[in-house]
Amino acid sequence: MPVTSERERIVRRVETVGFKDAEPRMMSAGHPFRQEALKILSGRLEETDSASRHKILSYCEHLRASYETRDIDFIRQVFSDDALIIVGHVVRSKEGYNTALTDNSKVRYSIRSKKEYLEKLSHIFNSGKDIDVRFSEFRIMRHATAEGIYGVTLRQNYSCGAYSDDGYLFLLWDFRDSSMPLIHVRTWQPSSSIVAGDDDIIDMGDFNLE
Repeated sequence: MPVTSERERIVRRVETVGFKDAEPRMMSAGHPFRQEALKILSGRLEETDSASRHKILSYCEHLRASYETRDIDFIRQVFSDDALIIVGHVVRSKEGYNTALTDNSKVRYSIRSKKEYLEKLSHIFNSGKDIDVRFSEFRIMRHATAEGIYGVTLRQNYSCGAYSDDGYLFLLWDFRDSSMPLIHVRTWQPSSSIVAGDDDIIDMGDFNLE
């Protein structure tokens, strides 16, 4: 029996779920990627920048769908081996337990390795519970000096069975190898922790990429 390498298994899995390029022209009003799609369609971007942004839309949509279809192989492929994964959760005292972040509550951040993140994700996927992931407030930022590096911020509504959360994701994408884009950083913040608008949302400016 022929031996199949890990990389071959990953590529085969991605092919079976049907990776498709996003179609900016089909992203009408109300689509979470609409504003970024309009930038691509405007014709004002450099060719390489436009192509990278188009690919970001494709990969982000496939990443979203991968959680719903339990495509752990694609998620494993797209995160770099040394990816920084940061998850925040609100810790409240009893008297501060409400829907907004108060003086009696704080956000505690946990750092996970790719291995730890995938292990937890596999456990969730194996539970068999229905998963629903929705994006909004989607923005793409191009790094000013590092070629091929982009940051994406978005709001994510996630539910799995009886559990649900609402928060802001930041993804640091590396398109220096356009055939295999990678995520080097993934952060998540609960929406209740965002009290000062966009200034509270983690983005590319919070990381030293030099």
